[in-house]
Parts: sequence; structure tokens; C-alpha cells
Amino acid sequence: MNKLNIKLLAFQGAPETVFQNAVARLVKMIPAENFVLTESNPDVLFFLSGGSEQLAIEQVAKGRFCLLIGSQHDNSYASATEVKAWLNSMNIPSMLLDEEESETRAVLEDFLKVKQALISLAGKKVGLIGHVSDWLISSSIPSDLLEKKLGIELIEIPWNKLAHFSEYKTSGSFLKSFPDEKHFDLTETSKVSELLSETIQKWQLDAITVECFPLVQKDGVTACLPLARFNHEGIPAGCEGDITSIVGMMVCKELTGIIPWIANINKVTSDVCLFSHCTIDPGLVSEFSIKTHFETGKGTAIAGKFKGDQVTIFRFDNNLSKVFIAVTSIIGRPQSDTACRTQIEVKLTENEVLLLKQSPLGNHHLIFPGDCSKLLRTACLLLDIKVLE
Repeated sequence: MNKLNIKLLAFQGAPETVFQNAVARLVKMIPAENFVLTESNPDVLFFLSGGSEQLAIEQVAKGRFCLLIGSQHDNSYASATEVKAWLNSMNIPSMLLDEEESETRAVLEDFLKVKQALISLAGKKVGLIGHVSDWLISSSIPSDLLEKKLGIELIEIPWNKLAHFSEYKTSGSFLKSFPDEKHFDLTETSKVSELLSETIQKWQLDAITVECFPLVQKDGVTACLPLARFNHEGIPAGCEGDITSIVGMMVCKELTGIIPWIANINKVTSDVCLFSHCTIDPGLVSEFSIKTHFETGKGTAIAGKFKGDQVTIFRFDNNLSKVFIAVTSIIGRPQSDTACRTQIEVKLTENEVLLLKQSPLGNHHLIFPGDCSKLLRTACLLLDIKVLE
């Protein structure tokens, strides 16, 4: 398990007892098994006294987030404050914590979770099957930026490099995932699932986003159910070739273990927003049924009632420099025939409505059951991504 790297800082010539006592103080904030003391590349600077400012700035680097911890003892907080001001002037992201405050322990726990998640994310491969759909003009992330920022490799796989789904056998395991379906023959859809499963295995992919409309336009079959099933099984799977959304789904999975739902914004009023889409993980809904794909009236898609009432809504921009985050409550689960099959209405603040109307980062947003905002915000601090306020 990865641990937090902590550097102890005190004035030059400080007695050894100052550092020995610091370890006992640290374990009150973070379990001993979750940190190591280091002399270089620290995640955390623990100020033990004043006069440690120059030592501190030798340990920081551009683009590397750092936590600063000070206390009321021996001018350590004063020293940490001076360093925080210097970091701000140099545009180096950081956060100043107080050793005596109870929230410091929770912040350190979140910081460790996020560090472990981002390390786990590095080296992952996401497959773009087909192309980014024409209408997603704000949802393509350059592959070099994706690798630099998150360590994720983008693998582009054109449809013409893949066999036609009709060449695959019927997937019995796929059909067993929807045993009660009586109205639709899922045979062809199961073959799409087999095609995508083989593609994931062949290219050793950790996630996929699929340009799905060629399937339904040419063959009258959709990828909605296979993508929903992949999400249920822990493989992030997005639609319409949306790279921004699949990246958010991958980040959320590493942070929480849960893959969020990708959804359209259908309407924003003065205090309510309607979301809908067809590829939700069946585990996130109750009373789900299978219907046709909304836009085409062909193929199959999931319609269900989102479980729970509290949700986190978020979306990155296509430069991985900004993010919209809101924690809110579901106030309605409509079943309109004029929107994608699973639908929710949520209550928003005046400012959240203003951001979605005047400064949207794109159409698709990710819906997470419960509140994961703290972990998302901490991740954005480490990644130098601005949270829209």
C-alpha cells in the first residue's frame, strides 16, 4: 500500500528530541502504517518550529501539490503560513492544516485515498472504439494531455479494425444478466457484448468509450445494455465516444469503487435540472425494465428508478483544468417518452444553475449515488484542477 511521505521541519540545529516527539504527535493525526518519514519528495511538510521556511521551499516543486501542517507550538504555524504565502505567489498548489484541529485527520485520510487512487490510475488504458461522436464538440481530450495529467493511455480503435458483431456467438453469460426479459430478443445485443469483451481483452483495456450510433444506424442494435453491464461488473464503459466522461468515470471508480452514471442535461430551470440516459449500471436503479433506445426507437436500453435520494453531480472540462461539482437531492424520477430512458430531476442552488447555464463544461455529466465531493475536491487539488464555485 502506498503511504504518505512526510518531511519534518525545524530550525537548523534543533535538538533530536524535537523530531522524536514529532512522531508521537503524527500518529495522533494518521496511523503509523499510513506514513513514512522522508528527506525528499514529501507529500506533507510538518512544521515543528519557526525558522524552517528555507528548508521547506527546498522540498516543493512546480505542479506538485503539498500539504502543510503547523501548530500553536514554537512558531510552527507562523512558519507554515509564510511558506503558504510563498507557494501561492509561485502558483504551487497547497493546503495549510492545523495540527490541533479535528478535521486535519480526515483531510489526511482523504489525501491518502486520493494519492493511492491516482497512483492506481496511472498506466490504465482506455479504448476509444470508433470516434468521438460529431456532436460532442467539447468532450475530446488530447491523448498527450490525458497521459501527462493522469497517466492514462488512450487507445484508438476504429470500427473497421473490428469484426462485425454478427460473426460472434451468442453470449450466454450476457443473457443470464437479463433473465426476466420477455419483450426483446437480446441475441444480437449479446453478440455486441462479446465483440466488446474480446476487444477489451485483446487490447488489455481498463475502460472503453464507444461510438455507438453506427451500430444502431446500420444494424438496428445498440450497445446500451452491454455498456451498462460492463459498468455493473466494474469496467468503466461510456457511450458516444465521450473521452471526458469516461475519464471522469475512471477517476471516480479509483476514488470510490463505484462507477457513476453518464447522463444528458435535458432541462435546467431556476432551481431544477433534468438528467437522463440509457446506459446506467443496473445496480444503481430499482424496478428497471428494458426499452428501446430513445433517439432511434431501436435496439435496447435500461429504464429504471435511481436508488437513494442524495447524489453527487460532476464533470471535467476537456482540458482537465476545471470541474463542476454539486451535491444535491433527487426530487423526481420522471418517465417521459421524450428523453433517454432512465431519468432524474434534482434540486440545484441558484449558483449551480448559473454555472450550468452560463459556464457549462459540456453536456454529459456524471451522477454518483451519495456524496463523494470531498474526495473529488481533494483529487482536484492534487491535479491542479479548478473547482467552479
